[in-house]
Amino acid sequence: MRPSPSSISAAALLTLFAACTSVRAQQSALNSEVAITKIESAFIDSPKLNAAGYTKKSAGRPGSWLEVEVTFERAVVPKAPKFAEELTFNYYILLKNEHATEDKKPTLLTGSVTHVCVPQEKGLHSVAYVSPRTLARFFDGKIPVNAQQAVTDVGVTISGAGGLLAIATSKGTVKGDKGWWDNTAPFTVVSGALLNKNETPFAPLEWDFYEAIKSKSGN
Repeated sequence: MRPSPSSISAAALLTLFAACTSVRAQQSALNSEVAITKIESAFIDSPKLNAAGYTKKSAGRPGSWLEVEVTFERAVVPKAPKFAEELTFNYYILLKNEHATEDKKPTLLTGSVTHVCVPQEKGLHSVAYVSPRTLARFFDGKIPVNAQQAVTDVGVTISGAGGLLAIATSKGTVKGDKGWWDNTAPFTVVSGALLNKNETPFAPLEWDFYEAIKSKSGN
């Protein structure tokens, strides 16, 4: 997902990322060892993976997934474990789809991803996805051409054994430990629509770029 500019053409880049919203995360000061530094939203096509003996043909143009990527860091803190056993990322993705809903309220997609063995480093990454079919559902079959047209804002929180560690949004400033998503009146909340990387066709890609995800078996 992060090829060097010299390895692919500009046209290929445009195909890979239909659009990208990259905003420096605005984070509340929680005096924590964990900090969110960036939240990026992009449309990315389903990857084409070759497998020996598999002859099934594609139905057509690859579907466009909404990818939300979080860059974060764990500071070196005396007496803190070098590897955090678990960090849970809660994602809040507010769609710009009020024109496509019966009640004219936008949809808020929520979900979580739990990472394990997170080191004390900078430039760490978490990611969540919304599938092409889910996007079609919430945009009444008319998917926007890019992430900027599809997403109003993204909120992210990180929690650990000690509770809330970080909170940030891609737009605006967070005050304290509350985000705009805590006021559910202006939108319709839908949970279960977000997928972690292991639940998508991107699972085998960029394995070392993203932090390991806790399996459903708990290991």
